[in-house]
Amino acid sequence: MVLLSQLAAKLETRNWQKRIKWARTGPPSRSCSDIAFYEDDVCSIRYRKAGNGPAIVFLCDGPATLEVYDNLIAALKSRFTVIAFEAPGNGFSVPKSGYDFGFQPVNDGVARFLRSVTAGPSVLAFSCGGTYAAIDVASRYPELCSHLIAIQVPSWSEEMRWKKRRDPKGIVSTPFLGQLLFPRMMKPRASAWYEHSMADTPCVAHFCSCTEQAFDQGATFALPTMFQNYLSADQAPFDTPSQPTLAMWGEQDQSHAETDKSSSLSLAKNCKLVRLDHVGHFPELEDPIGFSKLVGFFAEL
Repeated sequence: MVLLSQLAAKLETRNWQKRIKWARTGPPSRSCSDIAFYEDDVCSIRYRKAGNGPAIVFLCDGPATLEVYDNLIAALKSRFTVIAFEAPGNGFSVPKSGYDFGFQPVNDGVARFLRSVTAGPSVLAFSCGGTYAAIDVASRYPELCSHLIAIQVPSWSEEMRWKKRRDPKGIVSTPFLGQLLFPRMMKPRASAWYEHSMADTPCVAHFCSCTEQAFDQGATFALPTMFQNYLSADQAPFDTPSQPTLAMWGEQDQSHAETDKSSSLSLAKNCKLVRLDHVGHFPELEDPIGFSKLVGFFAEL
């Protein structure tokens, strides 16, 4: 199964040269005034960077793309250098031929990106399954992380149960079958996902519109490959970091209705938990002003 998942992941790198060129010269390069690109030997990453002060870094939780970050950036940029990026295989960040979607190689790539775009230790505010990248980076490369904000993510074992609930028939988790069928399902499933996982706010319509436009322009969402290669270990493949950590949960997220949210406290040695009744899966984007106040208090900045 491991070999099959590695072979299936190669489907995500098809036409990578054309896709990078399109991202850098087409509409994805002009959708926001602060769009920028990072490139190394294995991938091209599309990101946004704005503001002044210590860096706070967000990883887009697909299928959401950078276009939904306007209000969050506006709420934080007077105190922080705000950076948001799309992981390779999601949005308009493109994995090159040979890109390894495995847990540690992906996280090493995140570390290289952080070294390139930040000037020192950053607040890493990653969301959902992508949070494990921040946890692993904070543990193995502590010089890159001052604080952690773990958004909408439980312990590894709880995440595996959530993964099973999201893919009960195992279609997305099956090599080749997931990669071939999921792209046909992305558009209708994206809107249904937002409605199921977010609070009843104007954000839902905005997310749906931005995501539909992104898909029309060629955005990708490598959920099958993430399920098969990144979220695949039986045991947590990371150590618990020592940086101050805030685990944040939006209670209106119906996709996590059965998740043990207190399990998030096991993600780091120094972890506090906050549960927010009025938001769902994207608390930082659904209530950016409230998130900004929490971050300022937590990071003491």
